Amino acid sequence: MISVLALGACSGDDPEPKVADPSPSATLPSSPSTTPVSGPVEPTMPAEARGTDAAAAEAFVKFYWEMVNYAQATGDVEGVRDLAPQCGTCDAAINYIVDVYDRGGRIEGGEGRFRHLRANFLDHEGGVRALVRGDLASAEQRVDLPGSRNDQSFPGGTLPFELLLEAGADGWTVLTMGQQ
Repeated sequence: MISVLALGACSGDDPEPKVADPSPSATLPSSPSTTPVSGPVEPTMPAEARGTDAAAAEAFVKFYWEMVNYAQATGDVEGVRDLAPQCGTCDAAINYIVDVYDRGGRIEGGEGRFRHLRANFLDHEGGVRALVRGDLASAEQRVDLPGSRNDQSFPGGTLPFELLLEAGADGWTVLTMGQQ
């Protein structure tokens, strides 16, 4: 079984900031630090996902799942929530992530990638809708909660998956998602 609802890792407290002595004897660094920021970076929607054709719908699904992967890794669900404001299945997955992080846990692994995507358009009076189907390949995942009694593990694997999208003025949104 693949955990789609248990949509990676890394959470921690930021250290207490240290402020330099403001006295005139304090010396300023000669150049800014070039140490890279560690940790996941929120994905940016690619230009390819901004149209209303099949290629754009497929690119949007790939981007959406990058946002799911980011949410799992960080506990930051706002971006993925914005992409699926009416999707009940998506809400359940998002709420699971929120619950894990709120309880002091973290999600390790479980990154998913779509392969063999194909979009079909549906007749809909209200606008453009696309049903995008493909194979969702997920890595093994571990949900680590405080203590060990409530920890969960999910094997990786591949399953047929589909997302129903709707095109709007601000781009695509996810209406539903699930196994085919």
